[in-house]
Amino acid sequence: MGIIIKQSIKGTIWSYLGVIIGFVTTAYLYPNFLSPDIVGLFGLLVAYSTLFGQFSLLGVHGVTSRLFPYFRDKKSGHHGFLLIPAGFMATGFALFLVAYYFFAPYLIESNIEKSQLFADYTYLIIPLSFFTMLYLFLDIYNKVLYDAVFGTFLQEFIQRVLVLLVTLLYAVQLISLSQLIMGYALALIAKGLIMLVFMTRKGELKIRIERNFIDKNLRREILDVALFSVLGGIGYMLVFNIDKIIVNQMVNLNDTGVYTIAFYFGTLVIIPSRPLLKISGTLIADAWRENAIPKIKDIYTRSCLNQFIIGGFLFLGIWANIDNILTILGPDYLQSKWVIFFIGLGYLFDMMTGTNSQIIGLSPYYRFNLASLAILVVVAIALMYSLIPLWGIVGAAIAIASSLFLNNFLRFIFLLWKYRFQPFNWRFIVITFFYLGIYISLLIIPQLPLIPDILLRGGIITILSGLFFAFLPISADINQLFRQVMERLRKISTGTPEN
Repeated sequence: MGIIIKQSIKGTIWSYLGVIIGFVTTAYLYPNFLSPDIVGLFGLLVAYSTLFGQFSLLGVHGVTSRLFPYFRDKKSGHHGFLLIPAGFMATGFALFLVAYYFFAPYLIESNIEKSQLFADYTYLIIPLSFFTMLYLFLDIYNKVLYDAVFGTFLQEFIQRVLVLLVTLLYAVQLISLSQLIMGYALALIAKGLIMLVFMTRKGELKIRIERNFIDKNLRREILDVALFSVLGGIGYMLVFNIDKIIVNQMVNLNDTGVYTIAFYFGTLVIIPSRPLLKISGTLIADAWRENAIPKIKDIYTRSCLNQFIIGGFLFLGIWANIDNILTILGPDYLQSKWVIFFIGLGYLFDMMTGTNSQIIGLSPYYRFNLASLAILVVVAIALMYSLIPLWGIVGAAIAIASSLFLNNFLRFIFLLWKYRFQPFNWRFIVITFFYLGIYISLLIIPQLPLIPDILLRGGIITILSGLFFAFLPISADINQLFRQVMERLRKISTGTPEN
């Protein structure tokens, strides 16, 4: 677990530096200097480019995660592995361009009245989709080379710095609206370009031809994994991006903007899990190759516990300060309160179920992920069309949260049935009542002015949680991390050199 903890900490640091920057952009600059329809445009561009970028991979992300351990050999250029993703992505992006050619006129026509701004900038989907595809592959490829941090650094930190800078230039009226939108698109594109340069300088983008390495059986498995991965990848991206598209179609671009900002606050809960899941996936793939079932079970159990601790801490921090968040966002965003709650709750459950998706996706039963995702897509879309007319953007949030719960519950049942993996124990009950106790205690505290209230509530949650998890035997990983931090501080204070 050493490499998981080490890279997870580094990734989390970059993620939360990005959160601070993203908070300034999303909570202050967007509500005060951008209209909700501009924010809605940004959300739609990300949603569409993520969907089409994922499609253009044609499942090569799954092939890389699952089968790269069989190719791993830097001296031989990993036996010409890069020829496989290059062929898949060239084909996938060509298919996307053909689909876009026929689909774009309908997309423009259907938005020209209620979402004119999106209709004007639909063409940006093409470059955004290409560079999203490029980043998604290179990030996965870098991950299987045991570096899960750099992609997180680009996605969570650098991209948000660039978006902040562009928004600031617009806020002080140094650039026009069209330049803001182009600058935003370039900020999204940048991570793909930087990752390309990074991997080239790292010496990992050398394409070599080794015809005899891929035999008939391996070729069949590559195609099989790619097929299920492209369907699964599209299903996953569809569920977690189509909400903005459906809100725009059923309501308008203004409400899409409100939903986009509320969704950002809800997803703060899951940010620490991204670096953990990236590096865990690589170790799980290696463990499956060695059939090391106890190792996989250990990763699963620890990931569920540690992610629940972190996710619960963040969810508590957000919900305890929900009134402060709404004050910062302003009156136009009052309806975002329950969107934040349900999205945060859904992602908390997703964190609590740990690496279930990676374990199943990299196992001999990876097809099950596709079945569960198919159910997820159907349920999510059906719930959105049922609940949005009733409760607007809150209905969309409930649909996403319900889908997350159902999908992870099915994965939990599958792992329990197939491998007898059961990660939950008395610790989860203790953690739940501990966080509930803090929340109930905070209700007694009267509302103070904005900044003092945030500092007081955040300080109480942080101090009590730190003491609780540092000294009680809830998580061995957190206890070990606390001892390491204290030992390092002791050495710094005494002038003892590091080993």
